[in-house]
Amino acid sequence: MRLEQALDGVAQRRPDHLALQLASGQRFTYAELVDRSKQLAGVLGDLGVNRGARVAIVSRHDLEAIALFFAVLRCGAIVVWLNDDTRAADTAAVIERAEPVLAVIQQDKFRTLFNTATETSVLTIAELCARPALPNDKVMDMADTDPAVLVFTSGSSGTPKGVCLSHRNIFSVDHAVIEHMPITENDAYMMVVPLHYVHGLMQLTVHLLAGASIHFFDNFLFPKKVVEAIRNTRVSGFSGVPFHFNALISRGGLLDSDLPDLRWVTVTGGKLAADTILQVIDHFPELQFHIAYGQTECAPRATALHPDKVRSKPDSVGSAIPGVTVLLLDDSGQHVSDGEVGEVVIAGDNIMLGYWRDDAATANAIDAQGRLHTGDLGRFDQDGDLFLVGRKSAMIKSAGERIVPEEIERVLTGFDGVTDAVVVGVDDTLLGQRVVAHVQMPDIITTHDEIIKSLRQHLSTQVAMARLPREYHVWEEFPRKTNGKPDRVLLTQAKADN
Repeated sequence: MRLEQALDGVAQRRPDHLALQLASGQRFTYAELVDRSKQLAGVLGDLGVNRGARVAIVSRHDLEAIALFFAVLRCGAIVVWLNDDTRAADTAAVIERAEPVLAVIQQDKFRTLFNTATETSVLTIAELCARPALPNDKVMDMADTDPAVLVFTSGSSGTPKGVCLSHRNIFSVDHAVIEHMPITENDAYMMVVPLHYVHGLMQLTVHLLAGASIHFFDNFLFPKKVVEAIRNTRVSGFSGVPFHFNALISRGGLLDSDLPDLRWVTVTGGKLAADTILQVIDHFPELQFHIAYGQTECAPRATALHPDKVRSKPDSVGSAIPGVTVLLLDDSGQHVSDGEVGEVVIAGDNIMLGYWRDDAATANAIDAQGRLHTGDLGRFDQDGDLFLVGRKSAMIKSAGERIVPEEIERVLTGFDGVTDAVVVGVDDTLLGQRVVAHVQMPDIITTHDEIIKSLRQHLSTQVAMARLPREYHVWEEFPRKTNGKPDRVLLTQAKADN
């Protein structure tokens, strides 16, 4: 099913139910959201937006921008939601790759991003909404295999690749998440992640297609206010990457709060320390804690760990969600045995159409059977639950040792006071690569030299001598990408002030 069709079905069932609400109090019911999207689709049609055209949106959480998202889909066009907080050069490279016919911007200052895109018309959201047009109620002959969005990944170097996701890709994940969690029309969700990030896009469509309500909170600089918003809006669901949970605990007072309406949380997009997970479920014994895994290329969910298993195996990302198959293959394409490490390979309707205008990269990621080779390394336990052990490309080769950074990172995050850890390989003329450990410790109560000495002792009891880091750096806060993940490239290049 196409996404706009699924939204229309929800609006027909419960037109007056709250769909979206901003922190300012602005809101759309389902009927208002659908009506507004149809009106904007009429505007887009008058502007020449048609099937297959790309429309860029540069906006944070905004009701009109979300209505525009569905309006673009009604025209058979493709949404390119751009990060409004990235370097102009990076955005220009994405624009050159996507070639949008129209860019709709939240603030006029973003107009300069498109100065060199001579074929792109630029309008602010206010200018677009002010244009008169007849609502577009026309049912076009379009398929669910049509492209719906281009999501540009935050690649480690060079121009990010554009992941092309179809309506079917996104809908299949939405349907699976609604089924296995489950999420119902009685739920309300707190959205803190941006919509240019595929996690945010998925949470938007999941909750709208479930008929639930979404409350937005844009500013994560003040985690205490986020906790207050969760309490005051009485949402039943929240999700985020490890950064969000660490901030809510260390600076937001999450574990000192009473949140009786919160029914479930999901952590995805990285590894949250097991001790932190256990702290949360100990404080909220009725809370359903979900751990999920996937990539942008699989729209973006592939596995989830059932809340009943979280206490016994908080390091696992669980098993395949409905409609998805997860395999572990060795370098020759053969299945590995339980307990052995292999590359995570995913099959299902959630697998992307491909990388936008990049056949070589697509062929490298998707095999002849349509399966996505993720580049992640993992192993299954006896229950069939997946444990990730690292990235093939991130593996460090030092003095003849093949070292998986995540194995050391897990030990580091078990050290008291460490809220995050990143281990990288830095070029070294003698070793090939030397292992460098970066730890985040927001509340440093001793000198860096003393911390590093203690970290060395902590690691030496659990990590082989040949794999121990040769260098340590202590940070109060890591540099991070816009999706909240530590910026491994900057950490590889930079040193903290010791």
